[in-house]
Amino acid sequence: MTRLSLLEDQKAVLEFKKQALQNRSNGIYLREQQAISDALLPFFSELFDQEVEVEVSRGSVYFKMAHPNYTYKKELFSVYLIDNWNFDGVENTKSFDRVDLSYYSSSTRGDDAWELKRLRLLGKLAEVVEDNSFSMLYAANQIALSFKAEYGEVYAEMNKVGKELSEIESKISTLTKSDIEFDLKNGGVEFVKGVSIQLKYSYTPTIKSIKLIDLSKSGKKCTAQFILQHGSSLYTEHNCSVASIVEQVHYNSKKIAKMGLLTS
Repeated sequence: MTRLSLLEDQKAVLEFKKQALQNRSNGIYLREQQAISDALLPFFSELFDQEVEVEVSRGSVYFKMAHPNYTYKKELFSVYLIDNWNFDGVENTKSFDRVDLSYYSSSTRGDDAWELKRLRLLGKLAEVVEDNSFSMLYAANQIALSFKAEYGEVYAEMNKVGKELSEIESKISTLTKSDIEFDLKNGGVEFVKGVSIQLKYSYTPTIKSIKLIDLSKSGKKCTAQFILQHGSSLYTEHNCSVASIVEQVHYNSKKIAKMGLLTS
């Protein structure tokens, strides 16, 4: 087993761990969301009659009611608990710092029963928000705080795995570029379909194969031999950047078909 294949195996293991941690984080979020929903619902569940549908998610409460002109329940208004990400003083003692009541403005024409009822309901909701905003925030923040340690543990593991994965990917990239450079200098590279390779600032042909010859003493410059996408003739371009070509071929590495096809 080559060093590259070992690194690829390590990468696969780390990617599996990363996905497992992401799934775990998602699970924590869903449990936290449900807990906050359960805490907020009692503030509103008995406020209105059964005509009003109350939908609660993490930090948001939506109110809807059937409308005679629509086939779906139309939005009445919403309540939002606003996140506070700028913790000061005691470490992370809260995650919500205010309650916002959102509603659209409108005017009535004649006996607009639905809209007039919406305005009456809005007044009732405004009283609840005014009287209970502190209690809502306290309940939601107590729940958010109870999940803090669990989130912190997962995020720490995700950060560690992310760094390890980044290091592995960097090593894979370095080895892959080294292999590509060797192939370019020792037989060339063919692509499954044409790729655009910038050989000079103002020259970017679409090619199907390329090889590097006549390297400079520093190894930084070379002559590129290549065959265009639609053709069979061998072309050359002098004084090309080796590093630039290697980088571009690496970028298109998934399109590489074969090695060692060009002959000088």
